[in-house]
Amino acid sequence: MKIEEKDDYVIIDGYEIDGFIDKKQQCSKCNNSLIHYEDFDAFFCPNCNAWTEEKCMDPSCYYCPNRPEKPLPFK
Repeated sequence: MKIEEKDDYVIIDGYEIDGFIDKKQQCSKCNNSLIHYEDFDAFFCPNCNAWTEEKCMDPSCYYCPNRPEKPLPFK
């Protein structure tokens, strides 16, 4: 898997997202650096293709209702 950071974007195998790589936070399962996905205001592990936090229960939340089950559509 090729991951690069360019300006305010992270590109994962050619798939571009608005976000950043947080080198200070690692996945608890595989120890890879986490990525913050700005569109959903949430961190995920690109290797595991999993969010690191559950959706909130706030009915007026802008982010969580639109968050997909998996962060990356191709993995």
